[in-house]
Amino acid sequence: MNFRRLTILLFGVFLVSSCGDDDNAEPPAELVKFEPAKFLNYQWGNSTDDAIGQKYLLIEPLLLKENIVTAGKQGVLNVYSLDKGKELAEIELDEALSGGVGGNEDIWLVGTRNGELVAISGKDYSILWRTRVPSEILARPIIYRSIAIVRTSDGQILGVNTTTGEVSWNYSQTIPALTLRGSSAPVLARNYIFTGLENGRLIALSPIDGKVAWDIALTVPQGRSEIQRIVDIDGQSVLYGRNLYATSYHGRMAAIDVTRGQFLWARPFSSNTGVSVDEDAVYSTDDRSHVWAIDRNNGATLWKQDKLQARSVTRPVILKDYLVVGDYAGYLHVMSKSDGRFLARIQVDEEGILVPPVVHNDRILVLSRDGLLESYTLEDVVEYSFEEEADF
Repeated sequence: MNFRRLTILLFGVFLVSSCGDDDNAEPPAELVKFEPAKFLNYQWGNSTDDAIGQKYLLIEPLLLKENIVTAGKQGVLNVYSLDKGKELAEIELDEALSGGVGGNEDIWLVGTRNGELVAISGKDYSILWRTRVPSEILARPIIYRSIAIVRTSDGQILGVNTTTGEVSWNYSQTIPALTLRGSSAPVLARNYIFTGLENGRLIALSPIDGKVAWDIALTVPQGRSEIQRIVDIDGQSVLYGRNLYATSYHGRMAAIDVTRGQFLWARPFSSNTGVSVDEDAVYSTDDRSHVWAIDRNNGATLWKQDKLQARSVTRPVILKDYLVVGDYAGYLHVMSKSDGRFLARIQVDEEGILVPPVVHNDRILVLSRDGLLESYTLEDVVEYSFEEEADF
């Protein structure tokens, strides 16, 4: 491991503990008390065979129609049914993994620490092929028709044939001297790939041949130190209609018209978690773990929830009229989309939650650092009086 790579890894760990404070690690906020209006009803849970541990690895699970596929740092994949949480398969790759599980019902893709892309059959769980890539894969691969889109940590984007494993095309840009440890997963829509880069730029590529449709700067590096000049677009971007919503670290949140590659609005914002979007708002967690709702049409602030400051809060995910986030201490928090007030809370695993929860229909699936996978539903709080209980 060279010095530059070590610096990136250490800063990633520093980021987790301090939530982006450049001067020192501020203590996590104490949890505030509130009157619950909802409760998280436990459905099932499983301890997966491979945890993330203390590594700063966003190894996100793959949600399928009826199953969910998890993976851990040591290369064990587990397949569970969504309804009862029954384990259907355990797949050992004997390779340290570096990024989340990508793919579809037929083929699953994972990246290894030593720079391999591994394809696994979604039917019989066999290894279909392995392909060497330039460096480790930190972002979840995605599939367009018969082409897998893969981002590597050295700033390259590859198109890989899903049948043969051969690299069809390659796009690369020079990355800055210092970056956060992570990469945003590409967004595939309107027959283009939209992705943010470590240098603060957003690009649109053809998934067929990797040609650039447009290239714009979401953020321009500023500041005197290398840390101050970090402008990675590491979090999840979202396409809603024809507008792409994205954030960068030490930079901005913006809406871009993807048909023209032009900004609709932009505002100062620093985040490495990315966004979730609905018809009204863009939701994001900033580098101090404040959760925001931003007007989707003009970028104005709708509300901010700052009571989880410095708790390393995940990207908020949407469940109907609610937002769900996890934090460093393993708490799952449910907030109202309309005003950010707390509605429910439960501690899943004291080892912490690093990857965003996953929503499937009315279920919330959460994977902890320690490899605990649990499923919850959000229910109304029912109040009973002593007189009502005495009648039974």
